This record gives sequence, C-alpha cells and structure tokens, in this order.
Amino acid sequence: MKRVLILSVIFSVSFAALAFLGVAQAKAAEFSADMSIVPKGDEPMQGKIFVKGDKVKQETSGDDETQVMIIRPDKKLTWMLSPEEKTYVEMPYQSTDKTFEEWTADKEKNAKFLGEETVSGTPCKKYEIIEDGEKTSLWISKQFHFPIKIEDSEMTMEYKNIKLGPLDDSIFELPAGYDKMDMPIVPPKD
Repeated sequence: MKRVLILSVIFSVSFAALAFLGVAQAKAAEFSADMSIVPKGDEPMQGKIFVKGDKVKQETSGDDETQVMIIRPDKKLTWMLSPEEKTYVEMPYQSTDKTFEEWTADKEKNAKFLGEETVSGTPCKKYEIIEDGEKTSLWISKQFHFPIKIEDSEMTMEYKNIKLGPLDDSIFELPAGYDKMDMPIVPPKD
C-alpha cells in the first residue's frame, strides 16, 4: 500500500512539472521510452512511457506492484490501473492543467535556461523553474520538445531508449476485464 502511495506521489510530481511547462507536442510527438524513477530516500523504480499526441500511458513497477496511468484528454479522463488486481479508478482529466501543450517561447520566458546537455543520447536544453518555492530542473529534447529528464527535491525521472514512431491506439484504451473501483475519499485534515 505504501508503494501505491509513493507511485501516486511520483505521478503527481512528474505530471505537475509537465502541467507547469506544457512540454508535450500535442499533435506531433509519438514515442515510447523506458523510464527510470529514483525517489529521494526510496528504492528506484523502472517503467515505460508511451506518448501519442496528447495521450499518455505510464507504467511503473516496484515491490511486485505495477501502477499504470492512462491520460486521455480527448475523453476528459484519467485512468489509474492496478494490473495485479485487474481494477481501475477513473478520474476526471483536468483540462485547466494544460498538461499537454507544445513547449513555446512563452513557456520558456517562465523558465531559466541553464545550457545544453545530452541526456540518454538526446540533445537537450536544460531549464530550471521555481513554482511555490519548489525548484525543478528539466532537460527538454531539442528534437520533439518533451522532457527527457526531470529532477526536483522529491525524485529524479529519466527516459531512456527512446523510440520515435507510430503507436497503436489500443495502447491508450482501458483493457478488457478490469473492474471499476470507486475513487477513495481522503478525509480532510484538521
């Protein structure tokens, strides 16, 4: 259970960084990659990411648990799947996040350019953003304007073995045979 909470925090942190930047090319980027996530003070996790336009599927494994998140802005939905239990939770996609917009000069104005580096064999521009006192470093691919590496006080996430090319739409669909679970309600803090 602790691992599910950690994975949820990692998804939230990584997608919050993307939400601030809006770095995915909404119409052009189509790729898959291996993903390495190293939470500060916890065991590293491995996974995969699939991106097709504004659709994203992220799979992360650790401690014999797999967490899958499918983001479908076109359906205004996000699904969190538990493959071991064949269950999923459906959440509304927050279109106000503007998570999957193209990296633009306007976005660049809100980030500090730190230089150019190669990450996982991909030429990148390194930026730093500070939001709510939290510093995040991002390495944005010069080729397809997506972060190859994200680092903040909570974790470091890096994409490796990036494969550009067409992906089947079925990757971004809810698998058959999964049962829908109600989203847990977190009681308010006193």
